[in-house]
Amino acid sequence: MNTLAAKLIAKELHQFRWVMAGAAAAGLAALPAAATGEAGFNLAFIVWVTAVIALGVMLALYGVATERKERARLFVLSLPLSPAAYVRIKLLALLLCFMLPWAALSAGAAVLILAVPGIPDGVLPYGLLLCVYLLFNFAVVLTASLQIASEAAMGGVIILTNMSVSLFMSALGRVPGLGEHMWTPEPVWNTPFWMLLAAELAATLLVLCVPLLFAARRRDAL
Repeated sequence: MNTLAAKLIAKELHQFRWVMAGAAAAGLAALPAAATGEAGFNLAFIVWVTAVIALGVMLALYGVATERKERARLFVLSLPLSPAAYVRIKLLALLLCFMLPWAALSAGAAVLILAVPGIPDGVLPYGLLLCVYLLFNFAVVLTASLQIASEAAMGGVIILTNMSVSLFMSALGRVPGLGEHMWTPEPVWNTPFWMLLAAELAATLLVLCVPLLFAARRRDAL
């Protein structure tokens, strides 16, 4: 990574530092409420999921859509970078902006599951699969924001991806080999878990490759 790329990534991290810190703080602050009972668990879960999803949407909208609207092309043209190189840097920078709070929130959820006696440890595989799905969900939104200029179309993508989280959580509990082990005292790391995890990671990498495949053909950076 050259000096210019590092500076551009650092610029994104600095620009979104309060968004990242706010999302991480909100999600982590809500987690202790899960130990207070069923109502507290539901509240903590909703706030935690909302923090992760909202972080991804804000990064995509303000990191790409707003920059496009503000005619950042003039800024990019002043840099010794091709449009393709700028897209790659933007993708990496926003992915890093998301993954730092996402990692903290995922670790916080895992610690909560293992530390609170009232939450069975069997929920841990389910929670990890959900965390990775939220990463995939952000990858879809970020890729769409880099490829789609229409605000209406981006609004549709955000609505569909948000709906998909609820559908995924519902479907995951019905997967044979996963749902029946959720309430066991020990986590079960079986073949269905590893297959789903591998599928999620592969799908995430595949989606993130889409902007890179089209980047070489772009005349404008965004």
